[in-house]
This record gives sequence, structure tokens and C-alpha cells, in this order.
Amino acid sequence: MSELEPTGLRIIATPETRPAPRREVPDLRRLEVVADRFGELIAAGIASAREDHTEINLDTARCIAHVLGRSMGSDSELARFARTGEGEYLRLRDEYLELYNDPAIGDAAKEWIDWFGTYLVQREGTGSGREFMNPHLPPKLEQLLVRTTVSVNGRQFPVNIPASWHSGDIDALVELLGELRFPEDEALQAFLSLPDVSAGTSDIMESFHQAYRGSYTDDEEALLELSPLNDWNNDLHDWCVGEGIEPEALEWNWNYGVLMERLRDVYEVVELGGRIYVFEK
Repeated sequence: MSELEPTGLRIIATPETRPAPRREVPDLRRLEVVADRFGELIAAGIASAREDHTEINLDTARCIAHVLGRSMGSDSELARFARTGEGEYLRLRDEYLELYNDPAIGDAAKEWIDWFGTYLVQREGTGSGREFMNPHLPPKLEQLLVRTTVSVNGRQFPVNIPASWHSGDIDALVELLGELRFPEDEALQAFLSLPDVSAGTSDIMESFHQAYRGSYTDDEEALLELSPLNDWNNDLHDWCVGEGIEPEALEWNWNYGVLMERLRDVYEVVELGGRIYVFEK
């Protein structure tokens, strides 16, 4: 026993245990560092896409995901996409929108996310199909509509939402649609299914009432109400009278299919639940 140790007492020195410092996620500082290294490569890919009026290619998308993923961690969906070129859209979306909505993110990184998110939507084929952006300007996620299915009171309905929406926004929409008794309102369902109608509009019901022209049992009823068909019938009747022909002697067979195509040039027409719903374009 050492002379320095008290009798019957043995001192064992142990290192002080301290918790490892927790890195903030997202780590925008790491994003900035990696962005400096890959910024020129991404800029070249975007420039090529703008010149060709196309989306960015896979290599550019993976490069953007690599930069974004460094701020989210190596086990993030963005990091996996950077490594493999594959990933689930919804998981990727919620990660890059966390960055997109961070007030501290730089303008360049935000524009990269616009390009990356637009690339994913077009690759998945989930865009609503509307022509939404000037091809000479960079894409913006808030201007891109994405087809999605929402569950309201246990029923599934197709709607179009902005590509800038995350899961929390969709949850709020579902709550609102429940309050509007959406599952019982087929006219509103038809309206929100239109490719150029966003469920993210500031006042859904005001937009609906401004556009709604009515619902009809069949093509003939819709054409009689919304086209000159009734006037044409009257003109033909008058012609028969003027020519001394009994109206009953002629049978007019209107091609409603062709006339409905002409009606669709003027109005948005949705067939739902055995009825026809018509809206202003």
C-alpha cells in the first residue's frame, strides 16, 4: 500500500463522463461548406436544364441531394438519394422542405431545392398536368401542383396540393375538408379534382362558388343550359315552318359527343357519381 493512501481506503480514479455534443439538424453550416465545393457543378447542371427548357438530370439532382443531405446526416433520405439515385418522394419531400422553410437558408440553396423538388415530381409523374410556369424562369415549388390522395372521414379523394406543402399542411387540409363536409359534396369534390385547382387556395369555398356553373344529369341537359343548342333547335323549327315542312317530318340527331368537346373548350367538365359538373375555366 502506498504511504500516501489512508489505511483501509483505496482511491480509484475514473474519467469524468460527459455527453457527446449534439449536432443540430439541419446543420446549415455544413451545407454551406459542401455547397462551396459543389456549387459550380450544380450551377452547370441547372444552366443546361434552362437552356434546354427541361428538368435537371439525375446527376445534378444527386449532387443537390448530396449537398442538402450533408446538413441532415448520413442516414437521411437525401443522403441515400445522393448515393443511390433512389428514394421515396414523401420522405425526401419532408426533409428538403424542412430546409426550404428554414429562414436561415440561403437563396442559392433554396433555388436548388426548387429544382430538385420539381425534378422528383416530374420523375414520379405526380404533377397535376397544368402548365404552371414560364419556361424561361426557374421553377418554384409553390407554383407546382402535385396530385395526391387525402383521407377524409375514412374515404379517399384526389386533390392537387402545392409541391411546397409538407405533411403538416396536408393534415390541416384534411381537417378543413372535414369541416366543409367534403365527403358529402360531390360538386366540391369535382372542383378540387381539376388539374389547375389548388387545394391550397386561401379560400376554397369562395373559389368554388366563383367557378361553379351547375350540375347536370347528362350531356343533353348540360348542352341545353350552357350552349346555343336550344336556340339551334328553335331555329330549325322555324325553318321547317317557313318552308312549309311539318317539324315532325324531320328527326334531328345531334352528336352530343362532338358538341360536348366544344363545350369543354369553354368550360371545365367533370363527370362524377353519374352527374356532370361544370366550372368556368
